[in-house]
Amino acid sequence: MPKSFSPIQEAVDAIARGEVVIVVDAEDRENEGDFVCAAERITAETVNFMVAGKGEFCVSVLPDVCQRLEVEPLVRQNTAPLRTAFMTPLDHRSVRTGITAAERATTVRAIIDPESRAEDFVRPGHVHLLLAKEGGVLRRAGHTEAAVDLARMAGLAPAGVLCEILNEKGERASRSELRALARQYGLKMISIEQLIAHRRVNEKLVRRLDTARLPTRFGDFRLITYEVEYEDQIPIALVMGDVANAERPPLVRMHSSCFTGDVLRSLRCDCGDQLQMALERIGEEGTGVLVYLPQEGRGIGFAQKIRAYALQDTEGLDTVEANHALGFRADMRDYGIGLQILKDLGLRKLRLLTNNPKKVEAFNLRGFDIEVVEQVSIVPAVNPHNCRYLETKRDKLGHRLRLSGE
Repeated sequence: MPKSFSPIQEAVDAIARGEVVIVVDAEDRENEGDFVCAAERITAETVNFMVAGKGEFCVSVLPDVCQRLEVEPLVRQNTAPLRTAFMTPLDHRSVRTGITAAERATTVRAIIDPESRAEDFVRPGHVHLLLAKEGGVLRRAGHTEAAVDLARMAGLAPAGVLCEILNEKGERASRSELRALARQYGLKMISIEQLIAHRRVNEKLVRRLDTARLPTRFGDFRLITYEVEYEDQIPIALVMGDVANAERPPLVRMHSSCFTGDVLRSLRCDCGDQLQMALERIGEEGTGVLVYLPQEGRGIGFAQKIRAYALQDTEGLDTVEANHALGFRADMRDYGIGLQILKDLGLRKLRLLTNNPKKVEAFNLRGFDIEVVEQVSIVPAVNPHNCRYLETKRDKLGHRLRLSGE
């Protein structure tokens, strides 16, 4: 965790006390910091402080509140880049113009009051409602969902107040400016990525669906399907032997899906080779797990991966440069769900089949009671089509690869 960020629990405790925290999103998303506090704890003083951020003053709520107050989307077709779900802005009937800090605080408290009804408000008003997705940041990594999550985690009504932070020039405050602001006012500062990781560690999000025997040329496996709360993905685990009670820490491969490599046997990556090699190694030992995660193209999705391929073909970019050109980080994958599956299978220690030392670090730093005792490399064959790809993984992503001829 970067030193500039507070632990998530400290931010949750601050929210519970009615304090404001700063929440930042990913640098390749909005790269924005927002003031956030719990709607249930809002006061005129808090509103006055938050609107000094110069952004839009909003209250983030779940669908049931929107239904109760009969508010609708501001537009029929949301074409905003991040699909921020602005709803009908409201003022409470008891206020005058609705613009003052005290009046906006009154409106916010009325919005989250379960006894309030549509007729208690005038529209349009000065408090913008944002519709958060059920499941929070696990479904959408936005400030709208983060505000609801923090309030819920603090034991308060699942609704948050937020306002974007601009600097003196009216531009998005930079990370350094946000850190200075946090120090000046003694505020906790967290990232949405932290919040996602925290929830995936501390909430049980996976549930076994079905188990079946799967004979393969590498031996007999148990194939276990899982469902993930709030998500559509169906990860699977291929399990051989009694991994929970193995005398030696079992081999584990955390494999992200690659349709072109795993299924079509593409030669421009090493994914299919690593999948086969991992299953072979597990079969030789007679004990181990391969977790198959639907994270195509290092997490950017199949369609975007093919776009990245096209950029590599036409522009001469490498795999990292192509991802960056499309607006993505080099690696967007997350292993929190995979770790929850390993916990469900009873693993405590394991030997990780990977060439990527950062994956080992991710396992050991995620807060799960799972220890990687050894990194076991699986180096595929090099061919003219994947040579540059492998060099990029080694030189730019830190993979442990010794290519032929070196």
